[in-house]
Amino acid sequence: MIIYESKEWGVLFKTIGKTFKESYNQQQLLKFVGIVTVYATLITIFNMHWLNGKLTMDSMFFSMLGFVLSMFLVFRLNSAYDRWWEGRKAWGKLINDSRTLALHLHTHIPMEDRRLRKFFVIHISNFAIALRWHLRNKNDRAQDSMIFTNAKTAEDYQKIKHLPNAIASNMHLKVKEISESGMMTEFDKIQVRTILQGFIDVLGVCERIKKTPIPFSHSTFIKLFILIYIFILPFGLVPKFEYLTIPAVMVMAFAMMGIEVISEEIEDPFGEEANSLPTGAMSDGIRESVYEILKVKSKYIAEGASDTGVLS
Repeated sequence: MIIYESKEWGVLFKTIGKTFKESYNQQQLLKFVGIVTVYATLITIFNMHWLNGKLTMDSMFFSMLGFVLSMFLVFRLNSAYDRWWEGRKAWGKLINDSRTLALHLHTHIPMEDRRLRKFFVIHISNFAIALRWHLRNKNDRAQDSMIFTNAKTAEDYQKIKHLPNAIASNMHLKVKEISESGMMTEFDKIQVRTILQGFIDVLGVCERIKKTPIPFSHSTFIKLFILIYIFILPFGLVPKFEYLTIPAVMVMAFAMMGIEVISEEIEDPFGEEANSLPTGAMSDGIRESVYEILKVKSKYIAEGASDTGVLS
């Protein structure tokens, strides 16, 4: 995700320049605008020189058509942003639940029980990491980023298709074991399990966003509507704008297709585009918080930690 200061216009334009090379959508948008500019130039010259401006269309028709199209584009952008913001709220809840769970466990697990503390530190951290890559359909990448207590555990996780579910299940079983040992009361167990249920709720929300895209017919119709509008627009502008029709059509194409491109980019908030949610930074933040709360040394500074994420 691009982090920027909206009040600093100079920095803002520098950021746009830096991200252009990395953004496929921005590159496609400029290609489209370039093609439209060439098309508008040809139509304008042809109409002005060979047809003497006779091939025209009523401007009222374009006003009505433009109004209808703008309503569709507003709805399209709002729908995409709602998906992006819902994804951000879900990850915000995961951050809060992870910290709350760590705080609850910190009060119940004795400081000398390093093994149990390490178990929850690893599993809470791994849940966020696994969820990040699960939403990108790249479980193999999750294996590279997760933390394991030994090589056998790492091998066992390679056989699992749904890593977040498996990690949450392990934490539920461990909470049951702690409760039966008398380390926490029944009320405390209910509280902890309620927080763990929040993990599954976040998983469900994120999967719903990921697996339920904007309806194909809706997305396709808007694209066709934009293309048709841009295709006939020069015929309505030439009589009044003459050669200024070219930049006018270019600006209209940039504005309308730009909204569609923005919507495409943010409707999947868990991707790897420049404006996708920073799930990597958020999962790192969760890991650092739970390590600190549960008073366990991070794998990055602990003695015996290997580069593969296996803790000794």
